[in-house]
Amino acid sequence: MSSSGEHRLHYRKEPAGVLTDQDGASRAFWDEAARQDPMWHIATGAASDSATFFASGHRETDAFLKHTGVVPHGSQIVLEIGCGMGRMTARLAELFGTVIALDVSPEMLGKARTALSDHHNIVYLLGAGTDLAGVESNSVDVVFSYIVLQHVPTIDGQLNYFRETRRVLRTGGIAAIQIRANTPTARALDWAGHLRHVTQGRRTLNKAWRGKRIPRAELLAAASGMGQGTGPPGPRASVELRSHGRRHTWVILRRADR
Repeated sequence: MSSSGEHRLHYRKEPAGVLTDQDGASRAFWDEAARQDPMWHIATGAASDSATFFASGHRETDAFLKHTGVVPHGSQIVLEIGCGMGRMTARLAELFGTVIALDVSPEMLGKARTALSDHHNIVYLLGAGTDLAGVESNSVDVVFSYIVLQHVPTIDGQLNYFRETRRVLRTGGIAAIQIRANTPTARALDWAGHLRHVTQGRRTLNKAWRGKRIPRAELLAAASGMGQGTGPPGPRASVELRSHGRRHTWVILRRADR
């Protein structure tokens, strides 16, 4: 992937055999969310106006990079999985040399491109909802994702993102990817939120919002590259699970030599 910062929206057909968004359900959900109320769906309660919305993304990006041990540099390429309309992308573009902003929703990507038109180091990429097929292997220094995988409706889809993350990271690269915590407390808090939002007319019982929780053993296998079973061995990574609050877990990968 070029670091030229060319500012365009990419569309592509999915290659045969790639695990994709089941029946286009996630894309349809997030396209509709982008048309109805994108700021709420991206960060519930964060803001109802653009200035506050993007300011919250600035603060949280800095806080989460620090929390996960990611040290940005202007020479690096960062891949953001699930950029939405660019709430955190704007800050990433200030900290890194190039941002690859990936999202499953063309509507969200269009809004991001409009909102961030003054940033010329962002490359926009339409994703399949479970893979990083448009990103070259061994091409990025950092992978970052917040409140995205928790909405992917299948465990296999989320696991594939971790396998793909190892593929696209350069040796020595780092990834910080947030998922739902897999504890009884986290489950109870999430369901309370889903039901509260339903009473407000939101579609939070939709699978494209609720997502799935990943069993620990499967998560560690996919994130590290260990115990993958049959097939060619992929890149390996060290993995750390770091809690944040009662509902979130950060998965931190450091790509190792093969």
